[in-house]
Amino acid sequence: MQPDTERFLALVCRELGASEAHIVEGAEGPGPGGGDERKLWSPLAKGGTVVATFDHAPDDPQATLRRLEMLASTFDVGHSDPPPQRRSRPPPARSLRDELEALATRAAAINAFVIDANSPILWGSAQALEDASTLDAVRALPEIAALRKGKHVRCVNGGGAAPLVAHSFAGIYLLVVVFDAPFDELRAERAILDALPRVERLVLALPPHDPDPSEGAGAVAMRRRR
Repeated sequence: MQPDTERFLALVCRELGASEAHIVEGAEGPGPGGGDERKLWSPLAKGGTVVATFDHAPDDPQATLRRLEMLASTFDVGHSDPPPQRRSRPPPARSLRDELEALATRAAAINAFVIDANSPILWGSAQALEDASTLDAVRALPEIAALRKGKHVRCVNGGGAAPLVAHSFAGIYLLVVVFDAPFDELRAERAILDALPRVERLVLALPPHDPDPSEGAGAVAMRRRR
């Protein structure tokens, strides 16, 4: 096996939490698992298919499949023929939204979004913010002052109109997960800590003015995700 292929398969296992990954010849596999819920398939840009195998079926197979497809789109199996036209990678803003949607689902939350301590920009959200009071409440948290000073922030608010958990990352950013009722704090923390490295990577990949500050004026749909 070529070193690049080994590194790619190791990356798939690490990023997705898969127990094994391998490449098979031929076209795309029979969808998520082909009858085996522990397997996910994705075509590679220059032929072949990567298969990720898990010890147990992923909690959110669609979100995990999207991440596998993102990884697969960046890897080329070595061929001597000219490379075909590559599939365009999803823009970071869309990938960030998908990741936040998956996080909200795993945490049984109604929304997840990212803000920073130094501007009015809403960098990404799982759902449109239909009630700006949630965002205002987060920006009014006393912990925001500590975040502006570069300190790590973890905030758990289990009461009030919008119960939430917030974690800081990359110095100035805050990942916020919002609920509409008392929630399982352990489940929320587990989901956040799992998603945080991917969220950080995607936020740092966003262009400086993407999204534009005016796009943060959308607002949360206060309905429990099902």
